[in-house]
Amino acid sequence: MRFFIVIHLFICSPEHKFKIITRSKHNNTQGLGVSELKNKTVLLLISKPQLLNPIDIFLLVQQTCDHPLNERLRESYKIVWIPLPFSDTWTEAEESSFNFLSDSLAWNAVQKPRLLSSAVVKYTREQWNYKDEPIMVALDSKGKVTNYNALDMIKIWGPQAYPFSASKVEELWQDQNLTMQLLLDGINPFLAYWVEQGKNICLYGSENLVWIQQFNDKITEVKRAGMQLETIYVGNSQSGENVKQIMARSGEKSFSDPLSFTNVQYFWLRLESMRRSKLRLGKTPSSDHVLAELSALLDMDAREEEWTVIGCGGSSSTDIFRLQGMQVMEFVRKCSEWRENITNLGFFGALRNFLDLHLLKGVAITHALFPLEKMKG
Repeated sequence: MRFFIVIHLFICSPEHKFKIITRSKHNNTQGLGVSELKNKTVLLLISKPQLLNPIDIFLLVQQTCDHPLNERLRESYKIVWIPLPFSDTWTEAEESSFNFLSDSLAWNAVQKPRLLSSAVVKYTREQWNYKDEPIMVALDSKGKVTNYNALDMIKIWGPQAYPFSASKVEELWQDQNLTMQLLLDGINPFLAYWVEQGKNICLYGSENLVWIQQFNDKITEVKRAGMQLETIYVGNSQSGENVKQIMARSGEKSFSDPLSFTNVQYFWLRLESMRRSKLRLGKTPSSDHVLAELSALLDMDAREEEWTVIGCGGSSSTDIFRLQGMQVMEFVRKCSEWRENITNLGFFGALRNFLDLHLLKGVAITHALFPLEKMKG
């Protein structure tokens, strides 16, 4: 009964039978009764009629409908979009936006949201803390609210986060270290393959064209010397025309393996979601090493610093280092000093040894991220 009590909050009026607009396999739309949602996990996406910005929509679609794991869970959960107007009444622009998006999106939607009662809007704002920013409220198969906002966990883990409850968030983070798999999962199938193969990966970000040119020249020398290292340019969180131009130039000269501009935006959206998710759990950078490193990376980006993150693929590998621009230039310039140690120590052992040596010599590598077991000690 609880299911119907919660869902029937969204009955528009006594004379209007609640329906949702749903999509068939052939992309046709039809109105279905609320009983179609019974015994399923339901995600209520609540937003303004304009929904999210396009890149957020694309990422959500990729992490739900288009995700490889979604086929197995397709009938276990449903997303229903419930748009609420900015004020008490719908404007013509809001109506137009809803009609267009409900016809275009892969999710279900309330059929006539303009008829939702003021009590519904009040309940959503007061009980679910809706403040005009999109939220995704998760209900279990009995209609119980299990998460007041599942958006970030879906951006991070996609269907792996099913059933999208708050307890599932805690479970997913419980044993999660900072790995290349966490940073790159869900962005691009090619990157997923690299991670699965355990390749050495170097992410780098900046809008400083001079530094990028110098970095790429040095990395090219390192690769020619036989170093196995895949480089990926991820721009910055404010990805604009400068980043597009740098990406185009890097692709033309084969400096790094190209991501699409959209993939770069996915990368930053997921980092922000990871930080918010950790903070929502009450974590702090001083007590949580993953949050500390995510925050440090995002802070470097906010200060418009050059940076790199060098790590090894694999689901459990915690061989990962974060370096500022000048630090990584020192690292690649002195490649000959540590390259000979790779045979005995491996790539990351040689890198760790090099950084330890230069720390002992007083070289400032204050923002280097050492393997997590070292941090814990």
